[in-house]
Amino acid sequence: MLKSIIRPIITLWEKIFSWAENIKPVEGSPYGLLRMSVHPYKGLPATLDDETKISPGDYVLELHISNLTLAQGVVAGIEVTSDIQLLRLFREEIAHLAQQAHQGKLDPRIKAIWGVSMMGPALRRLGFTLEPMKEGMGSKMIVMWMTFLKWVFSPKDAKTASRKKRKRQGYQYWMSLEQLINRYVR
Repeated sequence: MLKSIIRPIITLWEKIFSWAENIKPVEGSPYGLLRMSVHPYKGLPATLDDETKISPGDYVLELHISNLTLAQGVVAGIEVTSDIQLLRLFREEIAHLAQQAHQGKLDPRIKAIWGVSMMGPALRRLGFTLEPMKEGMGSKMIVMWMTFLKWVFSPKDAKTASRKKRKRQGYQYWMSLEQLINRYVR
């Protein structure tokens, strides 16, 4: 009941936020699960696993999960009742993104994929490097917001995490464009 009242408000917020942050669907996305924005990186300097150096001002491709797609409850004929069901679909989405990068269809200024997530184990399986978010009010607010969005947009039959499980951790995730292409383009 509460979700049905809150979801339209948050859906409108998602649309406004997407417009303000220039978040667009990935062109030709197989399932519509990923959206992206390209912008200058504003964090601390980082050196990725393949020695790619990222400095403030370097362009990154930030990935976003499409909550509106997940809210439908069925993606590619799969009823979504847990995150693990989506791993194969996300792998295909990332492979598609790699093809786009390989074909020169992405902004040529992009040095790496970067973002924040609470889905650390899944991202590690997809080849991303993870770094726990720094402790602080900002990271706590991001984790609370992502937890709230997950609740608002989860299908009604989705399994919820047990309260006994430890608190979910927020992560920054990274992969250089070169590493993306080497890993996913055959």
